[in-house]
Amino acid sequence: IKNARSGKMGKKDIIKIEGGLDLVDLDVLGFVDHNITVNIIKNGEIVEKKRLSLPKQVTNIIKCKNPRCITSIEQGLKQVFVLADEEKQVYRCKYCEEKYS
Repeated sequence: IKNARSGKMGKKDIIKIEGGLDLVDLDVLGFVDHNITVNIIKNGEIVEKKRLSLPKQVTNIIKCKNPRCITSIEQGLKQVFVLADEEKQVYRCKYCEEKYS
């Protein structure tokens, strides 16, 4: 649901995921937008709220652009980026330190 009314924020988007949080990687959602609140609903009532933040490390979400990075040569290697600057939302490749922002 896009642009749903919100008393706190004016408008908000809503994503409904059925089947439990084990089906969702919250780090991916936190990477997309670190201001997300996840409401866990059981029997029609909110039982828990989780505020997401920027994950300290993301795996296989970002691809390193450095052609000399080991991940460009070794195809089976995971693409791992570490949060280098939380304020500027900058991630760096774990292997070559290539910047992603």
